[in-house]
Amino acid sequence: MCAPGLDHERLTPSNSDDLLFDDVLWVEAAQRDHLDFVDKLTDRGVEVMELHDLLAQTLALAEAKAWFLDRAVVPNKVGLGLVEGTRAYLNSLSERELARFVVGGLATTDLPADYRADYATVERESTGGSEFLLPPLPTLYTRDTTCWM
Repeated sequence: MCAPGLDHERLTPSNSDDLLFDDVLWVEAAQRDHLDFVDKLTDRGVEVMELHDLLAQTLALAEAKAWFLDRAVVPNKVGLGLVEGTRAYLNSLSERELARFVVGGLATTDLPADYRADYATVERESTGGSEFLLPPLPTLYTRDTTCWM
């Protein structure tokens, strides 16, 4: 299962339809409902595996983390001037926090100022670049069935 998190917090009236939602969620209520559902399943003997936990365990492996970053943080996705800073920032995160951004996306505004190259930030914003350096996982919620990596 995948608990409601950053990806759901990013839902807006303008993107909810693309993400297969009828409307914006009340994330706190969705999180409570999710926990209640998980509790009911485990009470019935079902082993529930949480996507964020599995992903964090995977990203704890140095080879897996490097594999992911080598494919996700590339110039044509994050912008030439932001590769080094984005990679450094993602490398500095705990596996759990990195998993949170992998699922929910890393917005340009999530990247701390000291990891941004000034010229690249200005260029990205002035050319109307995507608001995401790493987009939320499209295969979890969207109609887009192509993998983003």
